[in-house]
Amino acid sequence: MSSRHPNLDPRLFVLRGFRAGVIAFMSHFMAVFGFTFVGLQLLQLVLGSSPLKSALVFLPVATVVLAVLQFPLPAQPSPRPQGRAARRSPVPGRRHVLADRA
Repeated sequence: MSSRHPNLDPRLFVLRGFRAGVIAFMSHFMAVFGFTFVGLQLLQLVLGSSPLKSALVFLPVATVVLAVLQFPLPAQPSPRPQGRAARRSPVPGRRHVLADRA
């Protein structure tokens, strides 16, 4: 790591679930961006629509996406750690802070 305080620790990519989530998110983002970019180009260059008309054609897509995002999926429970992993805290010093309050 070349920075003292990176925004994202590169060592997180060792975790298979994190790496798969990042790949899935990037794939989804690139697909949506590609669909929008190619769709707007098709409407403007091939079908001869104005930029405003092309944007208005895509307005229902944005409306549906915003409506769907209001209903999050239920969270999946995380598996309980076993053995030594159960005693370690992911945040250094947190276990000691919580122990002092008890």
